[in-house]
Amino acid sequence: MTMKNKNFLIYFTVAVVFCFTLFIIKYINDTRNDYQKISEKILFQQASTLFNNIVTIRKWSSDHGAIYVKAHEGIKPNPYLPDNHTYTKDDELLIKINPAWMTRQISEISNAKEKYYFKITSLNPINPKNIPDEFEKRALKHLQKNKNDLYYTSLGNEKYDFMGSLKIEPSCLNCHTNQNYVVGDVIGGLRVSIPIDHYKENVEIVDSKTNILYFVTFFTSIVFIVIITFTIHSIYTRELNIMKLNKTLENKVNQRTKELREANKKLLEISTTDYLTNLSNRRYFFEMGNKTFHLAKREKSKFSIICIDIDFFKHINDTYGHNIGDEVLKYIANKMSKSIRKSDIVARTGGEEFTILLNNTDENSAFILAEKLRTSVENSVYKTDDLMIQVTISLGISELRQEDEDLDSIISRADRALYIAKKDNRNRTVIYRF
Repeated sequence: MTMKNKNFLIYFTVAVVFCFTLFIIKYINDTRNDYQKISEKILFQQASTLFNNIVTIRKWSSDHGAIYVKAHEGIKPNPYLPDNHTYTKDDELLIKINPAWMTRQISEISNAKEKYYFKITSLNPINPKNIPDEFEKRALKHLQKNKNDLYYTSLGNEKYDFMGSLKIEPSCLNCHTNQNYVVGDVIGGLRVSIPIDHYKENVEIVDSKTNILYFVTFFTSIVFIVIITFTIHSIYTRELNIMKLNKTLENKVNQRTKELREANKKLLEISTTDYLTNLSNRRYFFEMGNKTFHLAKREKSKFSIICIDIDFFKHINDTYGHNIGDEVLKYIANKMSKSIRKSDIVARTGGEEFTILLNNTDENSAFILAEKLRTSVENSVYKTDDLMIQVTISLGISELRQEDEDLDSIISRADRALYIAKKDNRNRTVIYRF
Protein backbone atom coordinates (compact mmCIF):
# COMPACT_ATOMS: atom_id res chain seq x y z
CA MET A 1 0.00 0.00 0.00
CA THR A 2 1.48 3.31 -1.06
CA MET A 3 1.12 6.59 0.82
CA LYS A 4 -1.24 7.81 -1.92
CA ASN A 5 -3.48 4.75 -1.53
CA LYS A 6 -3.38 5.08 2.23
CA ASN A 7 -4.53 8.71 2.15
CA PHE A 8 -7.22 7.88 -0.41
CA LEU A 9 -8.62 5.09 1.80
CA ILE A 10 -8.63 7.36 4.85
CA TYR A 11 -10.34 10.22 2.98
CA PHE A 12 -12.82 7.82 1.40
CA THR A 13 -13.63 6.26 4.78
CA VAL A 14 -14.09 9.67 6.40
CA ALA A 15 -16.36 10.75 3.53
CA VAL A 16 -18.48 7.58 3.76
CA VAL A 17 -18.78 7.83 7.54
CA PHE A 18 -19.57 11.55 7.27
CA CYS A 19 -22.34 10.92 4.72
CA PHE A 20 -23.69 8.03 6.79
CA THR A 21 -23.62 10.22 9.91
CA LEU A 22 -25.52 12.98 8.11
CA PHE A 23 -28.07 10.42 6.96
CA ILE A 24 -28.56 9.08 10.51
CA ILE A 25 -28.79 12.60 11.95
CA LYS A 26 -31.35 13.57 9.31
CA TYR A 27 -33.30 10.40 10.04
CA ILE A 28 -33.25 11.11 13.79
CA ASN A 29 -34.25 14.73 13.24
CA ASP A 30 -37.04 13.74 10.83
CA THR A 31 -38.30 11.16 13.32
CA ARG A 32 -38.27 13.79 16.06
CA ASN A 33 -40.16 16.25 13.86
CA ASP A 34 -42.64 13.55 12.86
CA TYR A 35 -43.24 12.71 16.51
CA GLN A 36 -43.72 16.39 17.30
CA LYS A 37 -46.16 16.73 14.41
CA ILE A 38 -48.04 13.65 15.62
CA SER A 39 -48.17 15.11 19.12
CA GLU A 40 -49.46 18.41 17.72
CA LYS A 41 -51.99 16.48 15.65
CA ILE A 42 -53.16 14.74 18.82
CA LEU A 43 -53.58 18.17 20.43
CA PHE A 44 -55.52 19.30 17.38
CA GLN A 45 -57.73 16.20 17.43
CA GLN A 46 -58.36 16.63 21.13
CA ALA A 47 -59.20 20.32 20.73
CA SER A 48 -61.36 19.75 17.64
CA THR A 49 -63.24 16.96 19.43
CA LEU A 50 -63.95 19.25 22.37
CA PHE A 51 -64.93 21.99 19.93
CA ASN A 52 -67.35 19.71 18.12
CA ASN A 53 -68.84 18.54 21.41
CA ILE A 54 -69.43 22.10 22.56
CA VAL A 55 -70.81 23.08 19.15
CA THR A 56 -73.18 20.11 19.32
CA ILE A 57 -74.37 21.14 22.78
CA ARG A 58 -74.63 24.76 21.63
CA LYS A 59 -76.64 23.70 18.58
CA TRP A 60 -78.97 21.69 20.77
CA SER A 61 -79.46 24.74 22.96
CA SER A 62 -79.83 27.05 19.97
CA ASP A 63 -82.32 24.74 18.28
CA HIS A 64 -84.50 24.98 21.38
CA GLY A 65 -84.11 28.75 21.52
CA ALA A 66 -82.54 28.57 24.96
CA ILE A 67 -82.80 26.64 28.18
CA TYR A 68 -84.18 27.77 31.51
CA VAL A 69 -82.86 26.79 34.90
CA LYS A 70 -84.24 27.42 38.36
CA ALA A 71 -82.81 30.45 39.99
CA HIS A 72 -80.33 29.63 42.72
CA GLU A 73 -77.46 31.22 44.52
CA GLY A 74 -74.70 32.35 42.13
CA ILE A 75 -76.86 32.82 39.06
CA LYS A 76 -78.81 35.88 38.06
CA PRO A 77 -80.65 36.81 34.86
CA ASN A 78 -78.32 37.95 32.05
CA PRO A 79 -78.97 41.65 31.47
CA TYR A 80 -77.78 41.32 27.84
CA LEU A 81 -80.50 38.87 26.93
CA PRO A 82 -84.04 39.88 26.07
CA ASP A 83 -86.64 37.91 27.98
CA ASN A 84 -83.89 36.76 30.26
CA HIS A 85 -86.24 35.14 32.78
CA THR A 86 -89.74 33.73 33.29
CA TYR A 87 -91.89 32.26 36.03
CA THR A 88 -93.56 28.93 36.41
CA LYS A 89 -97.21 28.50 37.36
CA ASP A 90 -95.91 27.99 40.85
CA ASP A 91 -94.23 31.37 40.64
CA GLU A 92 -90.72 29.91 40.54
CA LEU A 93 -88.08 32.06 38.82
CA LEU A 94 -86.50 30.45 35.76
CA ILE A 95 -83.39 32.08 34.33
CA LYS A 96 -82.81 31.97 30.56
CA ILE A 97 -79.38 30.65 29.48
CA ASN A 98 -78.46 31.16 25.83
CA PRO A 99 -75.72 29.16 24.02
CA ALA A 100 -72.97 31.73 24.68
CA TRP A 101 -73.71 31.89 28.40
CA MET A 102 -73.97 28.12 28.58
CA THR A 103 -70.56 27.80 26.89
CA ARG A 104 -69.02 30.23 29.36
CA GLN A 105 -70.41 28.30 32.31
CA ILE A 106 -69.08 25.01 30.88
CA SER A 107 -65.69 26.72 30.46
CA GLU A 108 -65.67 27.85 34.09
CA ILE A 109 -66.46 24.33 35.28
CA SER A 110 -63.77 22.85 32.99
CA ASN A 111 -61.18 25.39 34.11
CA ALA A 112 -61.84 24.51 37.70
CA LYS A 113 -61.45 20.76 37.13
CA GLU A 114 -59.51 19.98 33.98
CA LYS A 115 -57.88 23.29 33.06
CA TYR A 116 -59.62 23.16 29.70
CA TYR A 117 -60.89 26.55 28.59
CA PHE A 118 -63.84 27.30 26.31
CA LYS A 119 -65.06 30.67 25.17
CA ILE A 120 -67.51 31.97 22.59
CA THR A 121 -66.34 35.30 21.28
CA SER A 122 -66.69 37.60 18.32
CA LEU A 123 -65.32 40.86 17.06
CA ASN A 124 -68.65 42.54 17.95
CA PRO A 125 -69.92 40.80 21.09
CA ILE A 126 -73.10 41.80 22.88
CA ASN A 127 -71.74 40.77 26.26
CA PRO A 128 -68.51 42.57 27.29
CA LYS A 129 -67.31 39.32 28.85
CA ASN A 130 -67.09 37.88 25.34
CA ILE A 131 -64.69 40.57 24.11
CA PRO A 132 -61.77 38.79 22.32
CA ASP A 133 -58.18 38.86 23.53
CA GLU A 134 -55.20 39.21 21.19
CA PHE A 135 -55.19 35.57 20.06
CA GLU A 136 -58.93 35.57 19.57
CA LYS A 137 -58.82 38.79 17.53
CA ARG A 138 -56.07 37.37 15.34
CA ALA A 139 -57.95 34.10 14.89
CA LEU A 140 -61.32 35.76 14.16
CA LYS A 141 -59.80 38.11 11.61
CA HIS A 142 -58.11 35.17 9.92
CA LEU A 143 -61.36 33.19 9.79
CA GLN A 144 -63.27 36.18 8.42
CA LYS A 145 -60.62 36.78 5.78
CA ASN A 146 -60.30 33.09 4.86
CA LYS A 147 -63.89 31.89 4.93
CA ASN A 148 -62.94 28.44 3.67
CA ASP A 149 -60.85 27.85 6.81
CA LEU A 150 -62.84 26.24 9.58
CA TYR A 151 -60.31 26.74 12.36
CA TYR A 152 -57.19 28.60 13.48
CA THR A 153 -54.61 27.18 15.91
CA SER A 154 -51.64 28.40 17.90
CA LEU A 155 -49.19 26.43 20.03
CA GLY A 156 -47.87 28.52 22.89
CA ASN A 157 -45.55 27.87 25.79
CA GLU A 158 -48.33 26.96 28.20
CA LYS A 159 -51.34 25.94 26.11
CA TYR A 160 -52.66 24.94 22.74
CA ASP A 161 -55.25 27.39 21.41
CA PHE A 162 -57.90 26.31 18.94
CA MET A 163 -60.43 28.69 17.41
CA GLY A 164 -63.25 27.19 15.37
CA SER A 165 -65.57 29.39 13.35
CA LEU A 166 -69.28 29.71 14.30
CA LYS A 167 -71.78 30.61 11.63
CA ILE A 168 -75.19 32.24 11.97
CA GLU A 169 -78.07 29.83 12.13
CA PRO A 170 -81.76 30.80 12.23
CA SER A 171 -81.95 30.26 15.96
CA CYS A 172 -79.04 32.69 16.50
CA LEU A 173 -81.05 35.65 15.20
CA ASN A 174 -83.20 35.63 18.33
CA CYS A 175 -80.29 37.20 20.24
CA HIS A 176 -78.57 39.01 17.39
CA THR A 177 -81.52 40.79 15.79
CA ASN A 178 -79.90 44.23 15.83
CA GLN A 179 -76.47 43.27 14.34
CA ASN A 180 -77.57 42.80 10.74
CA TYR A 181 -76.37 39.19 10.52
CA VAL A 182 -77.78 36.80 7.98
CA VAL A 183 -77.82 33.03 8.10
CA GLY A 184 -74.36 31.65 7.06
CA ASP A 185 -72.32 34.64 8.24
CA VAL A 186 -69.39 34.01 10.58
CA ILE A 187 -70.70 35.37 13.83
CA GLY A 188 -67.58 34.58 15.80
CA GLY A 189 -65.73 31.59 17.06
CA LEU A 190 -65.49 29.05 19.79
CA ARG A 191 -62.12 28.97 21.47
CA VAL A 192 -60.76 25.80 23.01
CA SER A 193 -57.53 25.98 25.02
CA ILE A 194 -55.78 22.81 26.13
CA PRO A 195 -52.92 22.62 28.63
CA ILE A 196 -49.76 21.19 27.06
CA ASP A 197 -47.99 19.88 30.15
CA HIS A 198 -47.97 16.29 28.90
CA TYR A 199 -47.11 17.43 25.40
CA LYS A 200 -44.12 19.42 26.68
CA GLU A 201 -42.98 16.49 28.83
CA ASN A 202 -43.15 14.14 25.86
CA VAL A 203 -41.37 16.62 23.59
CA GLU A 204 -38.67 17.18 26.22
CA ILE A 205 -38.21 13.41 26.55
CA VAL A 206 -37.97 13.07 22.78
CA ASP A 207 -35.54 16.01 22.61
CA SER A 208 -33.43 14.48 25.36
CA LYS A 209 -33.33 11.09 23.65
CA THR A 210 -32.70 12.80 20.33
CA ASN A 211 -29.72 14.64 21.81
CA ILE A 212 -28.44 11.34 23.22
CA LEU A 213 -28.82 9.75 19.80
CA TYR A 214 -26.98 12.72 18.26
CA PHE A 215 -24.16 12.25 20.73
CA VAL A 216 -24.05 8.47 20.23
CA THR A 217 -24.07 8.93 16.46
CA PHE A 218 -21.27 11.51 16.52
CA PHE A 219 -19.26 9.52 19.04
CA THR A 220 -19.73 6.27 17.13
CA SER A 221 -18.76 7.96 13.88
CA ILE A 222 -15.63 9.45 15.41
CA VAL A 223 -14.69 6.13 17.02
CA PHE A 224 -15.33 4.33 13.74
CA ILE A 225 -13.20 6.84 11.83
CA VAL A 226 -10.43 6.52 14.42
CA ILE A 227 -10.56 2.70 14.29
CA ILE A 228 -10.61 2.58 10.49
CA THR A 229 -7.86 5.20 10.23
CA PHE A 230 -5.77 3.37 12.83
CA THR A 231 -6.35 0.07 11.03
CA ILE A 232 -5.37 1.53 7.65
CA HIS A 233 -2.35 3.22 9.22
CA SER A 234 -1.39 -0.03 10.97
CA ILE A 235 -1.69 -1.97 7.72
CA TYR A 236 0.34 0.69 5.92
CA THR A 237 2.96 0.73 8.68
CA ARG A 238 3.11 -3.06 8.72
CA GLU A 239 3.49 -3.20 4.94
CA LEU A 240 6.07 -0.43 5.11
CA ASN A 241 7.98 -2.36 7.77
CA ILE A 242 7.66 -5.51 5.66
CA MET A 243 8.97 -3.60 2.65
CA LYS A 244 11.85 -2.25 4.73
CA LEU A 245 12.53 -5.74 6.09
CA ASN A 246 12.34 -7.19 2.59
CA LYS A 247 14.70 -4.47 1.39
CA THR A 248 17.05 -5.24 4.26
CA LEU A 249 16.81 -8.96 3.55
CA GLU A 250 17.27 -8.28 -0.15
CA ASN A 251 20.37 -6.23 0.59
CA LYS A 252 21.64 -8.98 2.86
CA VAL A 253 20.87 -11.61 0.24
CA ASN A 254 22.59 -9.51 -2.41
CA GLN A 255 25.54 -9.01 -0.10
CA ARG A 256 25.68 -12.73 0.69
CA THR A 257 25.25 -13.53 -3.00
CA LYS A 258 28.08 -11.18 -3.83
CA GLU A 259 30.21 -12.77 -1.14
CA LEU A 260 29.31 -16.23 -2.42
CA ARG A 261 30.14 -15.20 -5.97
CA GLU A 262 33.45 -13.80 -4.80
CA ALA A 263 34.04 -16.94 -2.76
CA ASN A 264 33.11 -19.13 -5.72
CA LYS A 265 35.32 -17.00 -7.92
CA LYS A 266 38.09 -17.40 -5.40
CA LEU A 267 37.47 -21.14 -5.15
CA LEU A 268 37.39 -21.40 -8.93
CA GLU A 269 40.61 -19.45 -9.10
CA ILE A 270 42.16 -21.67 -6.45
CA SER A 271 40.93 -24.78 -8.22
CA THR A 272 42.25 -23.63 -11.60
CA THR A 273 45.41 -21.75 -10.58
CA ASP A 274 48.79 -23.03 -9.57
CA TYR A 275 49.38 -21.83 -6.02
CA LEU A 276 53.07 -21.03 -6.58
CA THR A 277 53.27 -19.39 -10.00
CA ASN A 278 49.67 -18.09 -10.33
CA LEU A 279 49.58 -19.72 -13.76
CA SER A 280 46.76 -22.06 -14.74
CA ASN A 281 47.13 -25.48 -13.15
CA ARG A 282 47.18 -28.86 -14.87
CA ARG A 283 43.48 -29.51 -14.27
CA TYR A 284 42.36 -26.22 -15.85
CA PHE A 285 44.79 -26.63 -18.74
CA PHE A 286 43.40 -30.01 -19.74
CA GLU A 287 39.80 -28.90 -19.23
CA MET A 288 40.19 -25.87 -21.50
CA GLY A 289 42.62 -27.70 -23.80
CA ASN A 290 40.10 -30.42 -24.59
CA LYS A 291 37.45 -27.82 -25.42
CA THR A 292 39.90 -25.95 -27.63
CA PHE A 293 40.95 -29.19 -29.31
CA HIS A 294 37.39 -30.17 -30.24
CA LEU A 295 36.57 -26.64 -31.41
CA ALA A 296 39.70 -26.52 -33.59
CA LYS A 297 38.91 -29.96 -35.04
CA ARG A 298 35.36 -28.87 -35.87
CA GLU A 299 36.38 -25.51 -37.28
CA LYS A 300 39.51 -26.98 -38.93
CA SER A 301 41.58 -24.20 -37.43
CA LYS A 302 45.25 -24.15 -36.42
CA PHE A 303 46.21 -25.18 -32.94
CA SER A 304 49.70 -25.71 -31.40
CA ILE A 305 51.18 -26.92 -28.12
CA ILE A 306 54.54 -25.91 -26.61
CA CYS A 307 56.03 -28.08 -23.85
CA ILE A 308 58.69 -26.30 -21.76
CA ASP A 309 61.17 -27.58 -19.22
CA ILE A 310 63.67 -25.58 -17.11
CA ASP A 311 67.16 -26.86 -17.81
CA PHE A 312 69.08 -28.34 -14.88
CA PHE A 313 66.34 -27.34 -12.42
CA LYS A 314 67.27 -30.20 -10.06
CA HIS A 315 70.78 -28.76 -9.88
CA ILE A 316 69.33 -25.36 -8.92
CA ASN A 317 67.28 -26.94 -6.12
CA ASP A 318 70.22 -28.99 -4.89
CA THR A 319 72.62 -26.04 -5.06
CA TYR A 320 70.50 -23.13 -3.83
CA GLY A 321 67.68 -24.84 -2.04
CA HIS A 322 63.98 -25.28 -2.79
CA ASN A 323 63.09 -21.71 -1.82
CA ILE A 324 65.35 -20.36 -4.55
CA GLY A 325 64.00 -23.05 -6.85
CA ASP A 326 60.46 -21.78 -6.20
CA GLU A 327 61.54 -18.22 -6.96
CA VAL A 328 63.09 -19.37 -10.23
CA LEU A 329 59.81 -21.08 -11.14
CA LYS A 330 57.91 -17.83 -10.50
CA TYR A 331 60.52 -15.91 -12.48
CA ILE A 332 60.12 -18.16 -15.55
CA ALA A 333 56.28 -18.14 -15.14
CA ASN A 334 56.29 -14.36 -15.24
CA LYS A 335 58.33 -14.39 -18.46
CA MET A 336 55.83 -16.77 -20.05
CA SER A 337 52.77 -14.75 -18.97
CA LYS A 338 54.19 -11.65 -20.63
CA SER A 339 54.98 -13.50 -23.88
CA ILE A 340 51.54 -14.94 -24.76
CA ARG A 341 48.22 -13.52 -25.92
CA LYS A 342 45.08 -13.34 -23.79
CA SER A 343 43.50 -16.04 -25.95
CA ASP A 344 46.38 -18.45 -25.20
CA ILE A 345 46.83 -20.58 -22.09
CA VAL A 346 50.05 -21.16 -20.16
CA ALA A 347 50.00 -23.66 -17.31
CA ARG A 348 52.36 -25.33 -14.88
CA THR A 349 51.80 -29.00 -15.62
CA GLY A 350 54.65 -30.52 -13.57
CA GLY A 351 57.42 -29.62 -11.12
CA GLU A 352 59.52 -27.57 -13.55
CA GLU A 353 57.37 -28.32 -16.59
CA PHE A 354 55.10 -25.83 -18.35
CA THR A 355 52.74 -26.12 -21.31
CA ILE A 356 51.44 -23.38 -23.60
CA LEU A 357 48.29 -23.73 -25.72
CA LEU A 358 48.22 -21.43 -28.76
CA ASN A 359 44.91 -20.85 -30.55
CA ASN A 360 44.86 -20.27 -34.31
CA THR A 361 48.61 -20.80 -34.47
CA ASP A 362 50.58 -23.23 -36.66
CA GLU A 363 53.87 -24.82 -35.63
CA ASN A 364 56.00 -22.24 -37.45
CA SER A 365 54.33 -19.31 -35.67
CA ALA A 366 54.60 -21.26 -32.46
CA PHE A 367 58.33 -21.70 -33.10
CA ILE A 368 58.78 -17.94 -33.46
CA LEU A 369 57.05 -17.32 -30.11
CA ALA A 370 59.02 -20.15 -28.47
CA GLU A 371 62.34 -18.80 -29.68
CA LYS A 372 61.43 -15.34 -28.48
CA LEU A 373 60.64 -16.76 -25.05
CA ARG A 374 63.79 -18.93 -24.99
CA THR A 375 66.12 -16.09 -25.91
CA SER A 376 64.41 -13.79 -23.39
CA VAL A 377 65.16 -16.28 -20.62
CA GLU A 378 68.67 -16.96 -21.91
CA ASN A 379 69.56 -13.28 -22.08
CA SER A 380 68.37 -12.52 -18.55
CA VAL A 381 69.66 -13.54 -15.15
CA TYR A 382 67.68 -14.35 -12.04
CA LYS A 383 69.05 -12.10 -9.30
CA THR A 384 68.74 -11.97 -5.53
CA ASP A 385 70.61 -9.85 -3.02
CA ASP A 386 73.59 -12.15 -3.11
CA LEU A 387 72.93 -14.49 -6.05
CA MET A 388 72.95 -14.35 -9.82
CA ILE A 389 71.65 -17.50 -11.50
CA GLN A 390 71.71 -18.12 -15.23
CA VAL A 391 68.61 -20.06 -16.30
CA THR A 392 67.74 -21.61 -19.68
CA ILE A 393 64.76 -23.52 -20.98
CA SER A 394 64.12 -26.20 -23.59
CA LEU A 395 60.95 -26.23 -25.71
CA GLY A 396 59.14 -28.81 -27.85
CA ILE A 397 56.41 -27.90 -30.37
CA SER A 398 53.65 -29.80 -32.12
CA GLU A 399 50.56 -28.69 -34.03
CA LEU A 400 47.12 -30.22 -34.50
CA ARG A 401 46.90 -32.89 -37.15
CA GLN A 402 43.75 -34.22 -38.76
CA GLU A 403 44.40 -37.76 -37.53
CA ASP A 404 44.62 -36.59 -33.88
CA GLU A 405 41.75 -37.94 -31.80
CA ASP A 406 42.50 -36.14 -28.55
CA LEU A 407 44.64 -33.48 -26.94
CA ASP A 408 47.06 -36.03 -25.55
CA SER A 409 48.23 -36.88 -29.09
CA ILE A 410 49.51 -33.34 -29.63
CA ILE A 411 51.00 -33.07 -26.14
CA SER A 412 52.74 -36.41 -26.61
CA ARG A 413 54.44 -35.22 -29.82
CA ALA A 414 55.40 -31.89 -28.22
CA ASP A 415 56.80 -33.79 -25.26
CA ARG A 416 58.91 -35.98 -27.57
CA ALA A 417 60.18 -32.81 -29.29
CA LEU A 418 61.09 -31.45 -25.83
CA TYR A 419 62.95 -34.68 -25.09
CA ILE A 420 64.95 -34.23 -28.30
CA ALA A 421 65.77 -30.62 -27.32
CA LYS A 422 66.97 -31.65 -23.87
CA LYS A 423 69.00 -34.51 -25.31
CA ASP A 424 70.64 -32.15 -27.77
CA ASN A 425 72.43 -29.98 -25.19
CA ARG A 426 69.24 -28.22 -23.98
CA ASN A 427 68.43 -24.49 -24.42
CA ARG A 428 66.82 -25.32 -27.72
CA THR A 429 63.43 -25.23 -29.47
CA VAL A 430 62.42 -28.32 -31.47
CA ILE A 431 59.36 -28.85 -33.73
CA TYR A 432 58.14 -32.42 -33.91
CA ARG A 433 57.97 -33.22 -37.64
CA PHE A 434 57.85 -37.00 -37.68
